[in-house]
Amino acid sequence: MAQQQPVELRQHGKRSIQIVRTERAPLIDGLLDEEVWTNVPVANGFLQRDPNEGMPATEETEVRLLYDEQNLYLGIRCFDSHPNEVLATELRRDNLFDNDDSFALLLDTFHDHRNGFLFRINPRGAQYDALITEEGRDINANWDEKWTVETRIDEEGWSAEIRIPLKSLRFSTSGENGSLGIDFERVIRRKNEFTHWNNSSRGFRFEQLSQAGHLTGLEDIGVGFRVRVKPYINTRLSRRGGDDRNTNLLGDVGLEILKYRVNAALTLDLTANTDFAQTEVDDQIINFERVPTFFPEKRDFFLEGGGTFQFGNVEGELSPQIRLYHSRRIGLSQGGMAVPLLVGAKLVGKIGERFTVGFLEVQTDDHQGRPADNFGIFRLKRDLFSRSSVGLFLSNRQAEGGDYNRLIGIDQNLVFFEHLTITGTLAKSSSDWVDYKQWFGTFKGEWQDDLLRVGLDYSRVEENFASDIGFINRLGVRKISPRIIISPRPKISFIRQFQFGFWYDNYGRLEGTGLQSEQYHTILTTNFESGSQFRLPPHRQTEDLQRPLRLPGGLVVPPGRYTWWLYPMTYQLNPARRLSGSFQWFFEPGYYGSGRRDRWNFNPVVKFSSNFSAEIRYSINRIRLTEGKPIYFHQMNNRFNVAFSRKWLTSVLVQYNSTNDLFGINLRLNYIYRPGDDLFIVYNDFRNTQGLTTEVDRTFTVKFTHSFDF
Repeated sequence: MAQQQPVELRQHGKRSIQIVRTERAPLIDGLLDEEVWTNVPVANGFLQRDPNEGMPATEETEVRLLYDEQNLYLGIRCFDSHPNEVLATELRRDNLFDNDDSFALLLDTFHDHRNGFLFRINPRGAQYDALITEEGRDINANWDEKWTVETRIDEEGWSAEIRIPLKSLRFSTSGENGSLGIDFERVIRRKNEFTHWNNSSRGFRFEQLSQAGHLTGLEDIGVGFRVRVKPYINTRLSRRGGDDRNTNLLGDVGLEILKYRVNAALTLDLTANTDFAQTEVDDQIINFERVPTFFPEKRDFFLEGGGTFQFGNVEGELSPQIRLYHSRRIGLSQGGMAVPLLVGAKLVGKIGERFTVGFLEVQTDDHQGRPADNFGIFRLKRDLFSRSSVGLFLSNRQAEGGDYNRLIGIDQNLVFFEHLTITGTLAKSSSDWVDYKQWFGTFKGEWQDDLLRVGLDYSRVEENFASDIGFINRLGVRKISPRIIISPRPKISFIRQFQFGFWYDNYGRLEGTGLQSEQYHTILTTNFESGSQFRLPPHRQTEDLQRPLRLPGGLVVPPGRYTWWLYPMTYQLNPARRLSGSFQWFFEPGYYGSGRRDRWNFNPVVKFSSNFSAEIRYSINRIRLTEGKPIYFHQMNNRFNVAFSRKWLTSVLVQYNSTNDLFGINLRLNYIYRPGDDLFIVYNDFRNTQGLTTEVDRTFTVKFTHSFDF
C-alpha cells in the first residue's frame, strides 16, 4: 500500500528556507534594523488554512533565520494594515494565546516527521514552548527551555527577534540531505485567520510534523550541554487538623533534576527527594457518573518525555477512558495526596534512525501504612514507513512484602493514504492475587480529514486485568463505538463550518450477558467566522444497574435499567473579545427513571488587561430523583491571574465543593529570575466544614531552584 498521496499533492517539503551562519550575533531588541539581517533568505508567502484554504494571507509575514556556534536566531516581521487592532492581552508563559495574535515555530530537528519542538509568541513577547510527540498525539507544554524573545508593535504591525540556544535542543544533520523539518504559523485573531508557511491544508494540524517544510544550511551542530544540574531548597510551614491542629515548620533540599545528554538523541534524567510543591492543585469535581473521574498529570518530572510512554489509550467523547500508562499512579495516593518520592530515573530518546526508547524507574517511600513501591516502565517503538510505528510496553510495580503488578503489551499505529489511521493494542497483566482473565485488547480504525471523520473503536477489558500505573474506568466490559461526522463549509458569510454527526458507545458485560451502558451522541455544531460556536447535540443515555448507585448528596438509585434523553446547549464566545469563554445548559428529563437533572456551567474569561484576567468556572447541578425534593450542588474553580511582567506571574485559584463543604484557596507566585530557574511562593488553605469541627489543611511554601549547565 503506497500509504501517501502523489508527491505533487503533498504538503510535506513543498517549501524550503536556508539558514545563514553569522559571525556577529544580532542584538535581541525586537527590531530588525541591524545589517546582519540584510541579504538573508526570507520565508514569506504564507497561505491561509482558515478562513480560505490555500489563498494568500491577508497580511504579509516575513521570517529570517541566522545561527552561530551557540544560538539559533529568528527575525520576524508581521505586517498589519491596522496595527492599532493587533491583539496582545497575555504575559503568562505557556498560555495558549487563544485571545491574541501569535507566531509559532515548529522544528523537526531529527527530521523523523514525528517528534519536535514548538515555540510560540504573542506581540507582547509572552512565550510558549512544548515538546511534540507522534505528530501531536502528545503535546507537553510543561517542557520549559532557556530562550529569549523581544517584540515591538509599530505603525507597520509588529516584529520580533528570538534567540534559541542550540544547547537547549537536540540536533541531527543525518536526515534527508542534511536538512531539518520546519514550519511557521501566524494567527490574526481579530479576523480568526490562521496562516501557515508550508502546511496550509485543513486536513492536517499544524503540529503534524510530517507536513512541514525544510530548513537547509545548518551545519556542524554539536550535542549541546552535556550535564544540567538543578537542585532546589524549600521551606514549608503547615497546619493540619480540626480543633487539635498541628503546626510544623520543615526545610528540605533535593535534586529537582539532573539531566545528562548521553548523545544528541538520548537524555537521562535523575531526581532525588523530589518536591512538587509548585504544582497546581486539581480542580474540584463532583462526580455524578458511575465511572471514576480522570485527573491529568501536572508534575514536570513525569510530563517531560511522557508522550514516549503512552500506551493502550482509549478516548471517550470528552475524556480518556483507558490509559495503561498514567503517571499519576506514581507518587500520588488514590485521593491525590503526595507519597514521598525518594529517587527516580528516566531515559528517553532515539537509538539509530528508527527506534524510540523510554525507561522509567521510580522508588517511593512507605506512606500512612502503605509499604514502599518500586515502579519500572520500559517502552520501545520502531518507526515504519513515514508515519507509522510498532511498539513494546513493559511495566512492573513491586511493593515491599511481595505485592506486585506486571504488564506486557504490544501496539501498532499505521497511517495509510495520509488520513487513514489503524491502531491496535494487546496486553496482559499479572498480579499476585489472581492468575486468570487478565487480558486487554483494543482496535481503532479511523479516517479523518476536514470534511469527513468516520471510524470504529473496539476494546475489551477482562475483569481481572489490572494496571497499577494506569487509569481504567471500567473492568469486565467490551466496548463498540462507531461514529461518523460530516463537516461541510457552506457559502454563508458569517458561518465557517457546520458539524453533523452520530457517535454511538455500547458497553456490554463480559460476565453473564446484557448491556451495562449505552450512549447515542448526535453532533450539531455551528462554527461562526468570528470564532464563536454554538452546539445543540441531544444524547440518549441507558444505564443498567445491578446494584444500587450512590450519587453525591446521599442520593441512591436502585438497581434496574434506565433510559433518558440529555439535551445540552453550549455557546462559545468569540475568543478575540475581552469577554470570552462559554455558557452551557443541560436538561435531562427522566433522569434515572422519573427524575430530572438540570446543569448550568458558567465559564466566562475576562481579560481586563494584559496584567490581569479572570477565568470563572462555576457549575450548578439541580437533581431530583423519583422521590424527594430537588437537591442543589455547587462547584467552583475560579482562577485570577496577575502578571506584573513576563517574569512575575501570580495566580489565585478559589475553589468550592458543596458536597463536602470544602472551600480552598491556592495562591502561586512564580518569579522567573532567569529562563528555567524560579522562585515559587505557594500558599494553600483548604477548609472542610462538613463535620462537627472545621478541618483545616494550610501550607505556606517557599521554593528556590537554580540550574547549572556543563
